[in-house]
Amino acid sequence: MPYLYFTLLFGFLLGISDGYIALWKDGSSKPLQVFPYRAEYLPSADQQALEKGIHINDKLELKQLLEDYLS
Repeated sequence: MPYLYFTLLFGFLLGISDGYIALWKDGSSKPLQVFPYRAEYLPSADQQALEKGIHINDKLELKQLLEDYLS
């Protein structure tokens, strides 16, 4: 019988922690990183998306979102 290999991919959650944009590893209660950029400086639609949390499973998507929100 052949062996089955499973790769578990854990994504990230981009959101807000104490008013700052923050990044969590899925399933973690503490942010992996809190960025020195206040969410209040973003347009309201972006703030609302971050308040709900943006799930990210792709490193390229994460990079693009961070560039958008932190620039």
